[in-house]
Amino acid sequence: MQEALVGATGRTRIVSVLRVLGRFRYAVLTATLLFPALAFGDTDRQTSYLFQSGFWINLHHYLFQHAVEQSTDDQPDQTKLSAGQARDWARALKYYSENFDGKDLLQQDMTAIKNALGDVDNRNSLTSLDLDSALIEALELAAPVYRKIWWKVHDQSNRSRIAQLLPFVARHEDSLNNRLSDIYNTEWPTERIRVDIVFHANWAGAYTTLHPTRITISSEDATQSPQEGLEILYHEASHALIGKVQASISKEVRSLGKLLLRKSLWHAVLFYSTGEIVRQHIPGYIPYAVKHSLWKRAWPDHFEVLESEWKPYLDGNRDFEAAISALVDGLVVDP
Repeated sequence: MQEALVGATGRTRIVSVLRVLGRFRYAVLTATLLFPALAFGDTDRQTSYLFQSGFWINLHHYLFQHAVEQSTDDQPDQTKLSAGQARDWARALKYYSENFDGKDLLQQDMTAIKNALGDVDNRNSLTSLDLDSALIEALELAAPVYRKIWWKVHDQSNRSRIAQLLPFVARHEDSLNNRLSDIYNTEWPTERIRVDIVFHANWAGAYTTLHPTRITISSEDATQSPQEGLEILYHEASHALIGKVQASISKEVRSLGKLLLRKSLWHAVLFYSTGEIVRQHIPGYIPYAVKHSLWKRAWPDHFEVLESEWKPYLDGNRDFEAAISALVDGLVVDP
């Protein structure tokens, strides 16, 4: 998961069209018939999230992926492009490369672009948006190519992911919302959280921006289980709740006059807490960070301390302040 406000899936690979359509043919058909629009807010009785599969925000992330992230193993197949389409696509990539190279999708200006493009959904034109005219030109130049070559498969993949998640959210949302709110001492948002499902979100597979809280999640990994998808969704939502934990950790560290082994202790707490709570709700579920060896790779010293000092708080056997104090004390070093 990316540092700061991001989430959960790690590096994923683009799957083949046949794999997407074969594995989720029924879910895709159901989603397409039931939800001809792009919003999936009222289905399956869930009231916590508003899921969207929007054309422009998908195009934006796909261009960013191939112009800025430049993954050598995930380059799109351009053999079906005509000479004119290849030229237009290359011009759009050139704009993204020249203007966004070195940018992070969590930066304020990139967040503004993402949110604006998410809000227009599938509108035909972007001319009314308060965005750089050259960016609008690049997107509108690439749009016919993307719509013709890739969008149908990407939208189907997104709808499949939404169709998978909806029943799990509907089944567990009340308990998970209340439990995580209690853990983080922060009320769950009163309005639905916007979730943009895109074929490719970022290198981490998901990320969240705040004020307002908006989640972006990849659908490209067709092998991901809906149970893991539920943890990822709630991990991302927890970024809107974690503020008091962050502040309490910082305060405790300052009071000790020491330094944390890793500054991202709050993010380790978020990974551990969400994974553990989802595990308690779904028998046999293995939390994301355990399954994908994230503790060994990112926080090799943290898991045992979280188990011994933070888990008692999750289980109701220690209060918040005592848990923070014990957790920090186990993971600080002298300056």
